[in-house]
Amino acid sequence: MAENRFCRLRIPRSVYEGMIWHALAEQPLECCGLLAGVIRDDGIGEVRLRYPLLNAAASPVEFESEPQSHFSADRDIRRQGWEVLAVYHSHPTSGPLPSRKDLERSWSVDVVNFIVSLATSPPTVRGWWLKKETYYEAEWTITPGRAV
Repeated sequence: MAENRFCRLRIPRSVYEGMIWHALAEQPLECCGLLAGVIRDDGIGEVRLRYPLLNAAASPVEFESEPQSHFSADRDIRRQGWEVLAVYHSHPTSGPLPSRKDLERSWSVDVVNFIVSLATSPPTVRGWWLKKETYYEAEWTITPGRAV
């Protein structure tokens, strides 16, 4: 949609698989992390790297990025000349739909919000643009290859 900084997101397979691995490794707690990269001139966001964060909430139903891990990730993202394109977290026992809490605590309307659901096998991943009261599905694709 025109109001977003980019129209579609491309994620390397290694980053996609890393999100799933992180969610499985942290269960039964929620995991969280950032995806960083660049926005091309044609309006496509290209993820370059995944930054797993510590979940300070240590909860199976919510996440809160631990400040030091978030600060370290942000510092490296700026050093690389990239920007945060997406955030991700897991839902260990529910589907990949944003919860009321996800909408209320939305990190930014300018990033895609991925939810990794462990309620299915294999896990299900969906991406969303979140607003305070609503959400709509983001367009994204998995690309071959590894992150930089």
